[in-house]
Amino acid sequence: MTPTENVQPGIIEPSALPHHRARPLTPLGAAQYLGMDVKTVTRWARLGYLPAHPLGEGKRKFWRFLEHELAAWLAAKTNSPELA
Repeated sequence: MTPTENVQPGIIEPSALPHHRARPLTPLGAAQYLGMDVKTVTRWARLGYLPAHPLGEGKRKFWRFLEHELAAWLAAKTNSPELA
C-alpha cells in the first residue's frame, strides 16, 4: 500500500500544508497583515466579518487568524474593474 492510498478523502494532513499558511496569527499579527487597528480586527472577528477562530469559552475569547484565510477574504473584498 502506498502512502497516498491510506489518506481519507476530505482530510488534509498538517504536513501537506505550507508552514507559513498553517501558523495562526494573533490579532496583532492579523492587524499588521491587513494594515488595520488591532481593536478593529478583534471587533470584526467577534462580529463574524473576518475569518477567525475563537479559542476559549465564555465572553472573553482568544482570537487566531490564518494568513491564507485573510488573503482570500481580502481578495474577495478587493474592487475589480470587471465588477463595476
